[in-house]
Amino acid sequence: MNRPQAPEGGGRLPIVVAILAVLAGLSCRRAPHFVRGDAAAVVVVQRPRDAGGPPPAAEREPNNTPAQAQELAWAGTPAAAAVKGNIDRTDAGKAADVDFFKFVVPGQRMAVASDAGQAGDRLVAAKRLSVVINPEAGLALAVDLLDETLRLVKTVAAGPGETVGLPNMAVLPGCTYYLRARAAPAPANKSGHAAVDAGAPAGSSYHMTLLLLDFDVSDEREPNDRLESAGELSWQGRSALASGLHGWRRDEDWYRLSLDAVEPGWVLNLDLEGVDEVAASLTVNDSAGRKIVAVRGRKGEKLTLRNLVLPSVAGDAGAAAAGGRWWYLVVRAESGLDREHRYVLRAEAVLREARGGFETEPNDDAAHASALVEGTTTGYLSVGDVDVFRYLAAEPRELDIEVSPPSRVRVKVEVVRERDGQVLAEAAAAKARQTVRISGFSAPVESILVRLSQGKHDGNASEPYLLKVASRPLRRDAGGRD
Repeated sequence: MNRPQAPEGGGRLPIVVAILAVLAGLSCRRAPHFVRGDAAAVVVVQRPRDAGGPPPAAEREPNNTPAQAQELAWAGTPAAAAVKGNIDRTDAGKAADVDFFKFVVPGQRMAVASDAGQAGDRLVAAKRLSVVINPEAGLALAVDLLDETLRLVKTVAAGPGETVGLPNMAVLPGCTYYLRARAAPAPANKSGHAAVDAGAPAGSSYHMTLLLLDFDVSDEREPNDRLESAGELSWQGRSALASGLHGWRRDEDWYRLSLDAVEPGWVLNLDLEGVDEVAASLTVNDSAGRKIVAVRGRKGEKLTLRNLVLPSVAGDAGAAAAGGRWWYLVVRAESGLDREHRYVLRAEAVLREARGGFETEPNDDAAHASALVEGTTTGYLSVGDVDVFRYLAAEPRELDIEVSPPSRVRVKVEVVRERDGQVLAEAAAAKARQTVRISGFSAPVESILVRLSQGKHDGNASEPYLLKVASRPLRRDAGGRD
């Protein structure tokens, strides 16, 4: 693993740009490219075969069990298969049919699916399976991917008439897999009982297309929806990069990032480039899966976390037990989905500034308060976020505190005495982007907290606020505070 290095001279191409250039040149069939508009950059996945594909084969009944599964044949480049199926119904109109299909991934088999010893090598050799099922209007479908031992790999469901997709599943050459198409569970009503059958009689047929593609070097590989299946986020110099898809509602992607190569005194910056139709969140968990800090944005919004203070092995029980340090970065689609545009997750190790300048995360309570010094400090207030700073004067001082928030944030500033939590001064904005000030505050010679919060549902994960602090000796006629 490469150790993060400080940038050197010589006019070399920045490492992130270099990685993106490699990504763009890896596949002539599916070359990602950046499109920049009002929102952050996104990556368009060009897959011209997704919409068409080979002529569909007709479903052959009976195929209600794995033993009866209909085998799908690959054709063309990239390899593709398609089938036209139907969910049969009972006399009462309920969709009771289940359709099984199986396929073998072309290529040399490396190891059996249960062999954990070569898991890393198998992931490198894995092919990218994209499954898209377009149902007839009124038909709500669920699709399950199972491995050759009939272990459930992933299941996804959608509403009536909605496309169901598994856009980036990792499948192994030489191995057999099963796809099971069935009616989606009916949504529950307010009483908790099942509502009308989700696959209403208005529709019963569907068209399923499969594609086998190559993974790019930084692509996520599904399933990666929990700590145990997290993908590796590898360092390239001082940066690490991954790209993925919000393939279904509430899609959650886990990435494991080693911290062992990061020098003492450095901090971590994270950016998640937004996708227009998806409101995403980014969570940082420690090596045991406990949440450290999280940020959530609106649709298409870029998410930013700055100055994340890295743990020592001694302070991280999970890391100490395993002989290393790492964090888990979790990207989640809070609302919406997009199977065509990739998000891009970047991590960068930077040298921590000696005199503040930026909030350190996590800092949402007194136990994790960022140090506050005079001058200007920058930070972010995402939806639901609170930032807490600690100030300690060596002598009685008079403070001027000013906060300039970004758009969509009505900021509130409180000065709190740390020893008893008493609020000594506060000010709040009446509207978004309004600057608030606390002027001439008599600061005692003890620890005080400056707490920044915001109005309900406010938040901006991509534009920073500015916190300015200035002090002067306390005037002799100034009254003290208890």
